[in-house]
Amino acid sequence: MSRVAFIGLGCSKNTTDLEYLMGYLRDSGLDIVNDITSSDYIVINTCGFIEPAVMEAIENIVQTGEKKPEGAKIIAAGCMVERFKDEFEEEFPEVDFYTGVHTLKEAGDFILKDSGLTIDESRVYGSARLIANHPYYAYIKIADGCNNRCSYCIIPSIRGELKSRPEESIIREAEELIRSGVKEIILISQDSTKYGIDLYGEGRLVQLVEKINDLAGDFFIRLLYLNPDGINEDDIRRFSEIEKLVKYFEIPVQHISDKILSKMHRKSDSRKIKNVFSNIRKVMPEAFIRTTFIVGFPGEDENDFEELKGFLRDFAPEYAGFFRFQPEEGTKAFDMSDYVDNEKIESRILELESIQEQNTVERLKKMQNKEILAFAEGFSEDIEFIPEGRAIFQTPDIDGKTFFIDGRADRGYGPYKCSIEKIVYPDIYCKIVS
Repeated sequence: MSRVAFIGLGCSKNTTDLEYLMGYLRDSGLDIVNDITSSDYIVINTCGFIEPAVMEAIENIVQTGEKKPEGAKIIAAGCMVERFKDEFEEEFPEVDFYTGVHTLKEAGDFILKDSGLTIDESRVYGSARLIANHPYYAYIKIADGCNNRCSYCIIPSIRGELKSRPEESIIREAEELIRSGVKEIILISQDSTKYGIDLYGEGRLVQLVEKINDLAGDFFIRLLYLNPDGINEDDIRRFSEIEKLVKYFEIPVQHISDKILSKMHRKSDSRKIKNVFSNIRKVMPEAFIRTTFIVGFPGEDENDFEELKGFLRDFAPEYAGFFRFQPEEGTKAFDMSDYVDNEKIESRILELESIQEQNTVERLKKMQNKEILAFAEGFSEDIEFIPEGRAIFQTPDIDGKTFFIDGRADRGYGPYKCSIEKIVYPDIYCKIVS
């Protein structure tokens, strides 16, 4: 039996793409392995969003070519391939087959044919899936592509315009995951608030979440990638009433200065962003908000930066990520002339991170002596004999870790009822109470 290893790079949307390919190959009779040195085929699913991601993909391709067993074949797929497919064959002779982000089945069919297996044309690609992360949570991609055309972003050129999945398909996949033991369904897309507009003529995110909430089973729902321009007061009220929905909202705002938001071609102005944050705080004071900012966008001056700091202090999101502006060829921002000095960008990021650390710690302090839910994910590699995982208000791989200091979390994933004993930003230390 031929063995296939996978290297997944980039975002959670890339992860789900790769999981469908893994399931397709597993159910076609191939052996899925973790070690590239014992594999016959190595699939690298690349990211091409920004230059550092492209460089990471290139590094992985080159290193895999050096480490692979004799006779093993490399298959490259995903966003970076899609973005640079015209130059790919010439630049990467070590790659035996490559395909873009929308055609991963072609990678699977290449492997099947090359290994002498017959392709079952009756099998629907995407109907099988092999979860790559911890088995208690899974991502569901509700849509692909994006219509926003932000001036800094290459994604629409790679993944195309918004394409929502039919509601029935998403519900069916959620049911299958819940039956398999998944305890947390995480809904993702490039812009989740626009879900359904292309299919139904209106946004259907709230209705979709309500229908998943009605499914039988003991599970949670988490929402990511909620652009503020697609959220209104009625949405927030309805979200507050959905029992299984984690009251955690990722709302990427990218900036708060109207001047910079306009140059970014963002659809929300500062007033809209502040209204969304204020309404969530009013309706769901227990909710956690995560956001992201691009720092050093062309033309960002001291006044714009002061606005950003003021927003952080006044609205105090529980979590925030700060990313330096990356000029990407093919975007409108690439041709802007008023770039900000790199040293100034790094200085600004450090200042913003300091403010955000205070926000996070202050909110976590308010959670002490209160019962929280947390999942265990195994023993820590950094702290001997201590199980680690994440609290319900921590999104996987983003918001820090939870350490279980009484050791009892080694008996399974949970969720456990815990109390926070100590905060060491961005992590928390908990004791299981039941």
